[in-house]
Amino acid sequence: MQRLIKGLILIVGFLLVCGGIFYTRLRYFSPGTLTERKDIYYSNVPTVFIHGYEGSSFSFGPLLVRLEKENVAKREMTIVVQADGSLKVEGKLKNTNDNPTVMVLFAKDVTDEVTQSEWIDNVMRYLYQQKVRHVNLISHSMGGVSTLRYLLEYADGQTPIADRFVAIAAPFNDLEIAEETDEVFASELTAEGPSEETPIYQYFDRAMNQLPHNLNVLAIAGDLKDGSESDGSVSTHSAFALRNLFQKHAHSYQEMTVTGKSGGHSAITKSAKLRNKLIQFIWKKTARS
Repeated sequence: MQRLIKGLILIVGFLLVCGGIFYTRLRYFSPGTLTERKDIYYSNVPTVFIHGYEGSSFSFGPLLVRLEKENVAKREMTIVVQADGSLKVEGKLKNTNDNPTVMVLFAKDVTDEVTQSEWIDNVMRYLYQQKVRHVNLISHSMGGVSTLRYLLEYADGQTPIADRFVAIAAPFNDLEIAEETDEVFASELTAEGPSEETPIYQYFDRAMNQLPHNLNVLAIAGDLKDGSESDGSVSTHSAFALRNLFQKHAHSYQEMTVTGKSGGHSAITKSAKLRNKLIQFIWKKTARS
């Protein structure tokens, strides 16, 4: 019995050490510079990553590590929004053409996208004070709803101009934004729009004329291919619910669906298909031509 207990302790200790090493890789920055690729457009425009409800460093951290390993974008800053909206900043933007990334973390979860959008505004005003004039925004789940609300309500002359906005598995037409239910809410998306409009969709419908006209939008949904037409939490109909509104008000609009196990609500940010699409949409030279 004692040998078994000692063995379990060793295994647990080993797993904790490995987990600590992996977490350190996600939160802290590696020295050195990127080796430039011929197919990548490099600039000093930061790409800001915003997680959703109950998100963490593991939401986008593995993706950012991979992008740096592939010499696409350099991790330079993490901004932790405290419960009172104040910011704790880790790292520093170097203002070099290495496609810097900024990971935004929320120390406290809130169930409403209104508060989270105010916190995003705090982040954007801080970046503007750091002389950042343009950004790309990549968001997941409720973070997509909050980021869009920020763009419609708060973005102004004292915040960076958003060039590209990516919404991954964002519940744009859900009754509850940050609630898990036994059944995934799905209002069928027709050629005219959702068959049933929830309050959050109605808000976006009213406010969409405030969308920056230069904005290029990419909406991404997950589909487990289990018959639910969803990623287990958000329906594809909800993730693409703003299709007609974006096509009318944005500079450009694209969609993509990640299918199978990689299309799960949490798994989608780690999928190779998503990573390749982000590279093509934001950093590929062909996207700039």
